[in-house]
Amino acid sequence: MSEALFDFLNELDKRTSGILRTDEYSRILYSTDASIYQVKPHAVLLPQTVDDVQAAVELAAKHRVPLLPRTGGSSLAGQAVNRALVMDFTRHLDQVLELNQEEMWVRVQPGIVLDALNIYLRKYGLLFGPDPASSNRAAMGGIVSNNSTGSHSIMYGMTADHVLEMELLLADGTLTRFGPLESAALLQQTQKAAWKGTFTARCTPSPRMPPTRKSSAAARRAIGGAAVATIWTDWCR
Repeated sequence: MSEALFDFLNELDKRTSGILRTDEYSRILYSTDASIYQVKPHAVLLPQTVDDVQAAVELAAKHRVPLLPRTGGSSLAGQAVNRALVMDFTRHLDQVLELNQEEMWVRVQPGIVLDALNIYLRKYGLLFGPDPASSNRAAMGGIVSNNSTGSHSIMYGMTADHVLEMELLLADGTLTRFGPLESAALLQQTQKAAWKGTFTARCTPSPRMPPTRKSSAAARRAIGGAAVATIWTDWCR
């Protein structure tokens, strides 16, 4: 282990409330995903809060240590494995934070599994449209990052068609929000010294609900929650 990595893990353990695992057993467990690749990470962090994630990003930038946010590990191209600090969001950052039934959007954390989200939304007559085959284990953080689709993509489109806003961390640990901006607001943001921004994602009404003018117009809103270098959280409608 290099001196920089040792110092990074030592500081990270002091600044976070989540579990930091450096043992060989945990590193081997997180060395694979659904792909053919196997790469042992430096360590594994199970963040409990956004502050834990922010601390990891800030310290990684300071010590120049790679970071790898991870959720379900259902990726087929090795996206969830690397020689880095792996951060697993499925253990604690997996909650529905807010639902607006009238406007048909929901705000979630990146670790929530898609099927679990849709079970929650079903009683409100809503669903998140994109349906990858791994929906019983794929979580929203990975789904957003991969811009997942599914067998009903002709009807619902891709995940990018449903994300309306996202709260995230930049590479230096700055917490910000991505979402739509009016021209005046965009100009104001470009004049700021620090990076600022907004992003978008959306969910859709259940097919059992009759389509309405409101739901087809502007009723798609998703907002981010907490992940790293890119933090995820989404709203559906």
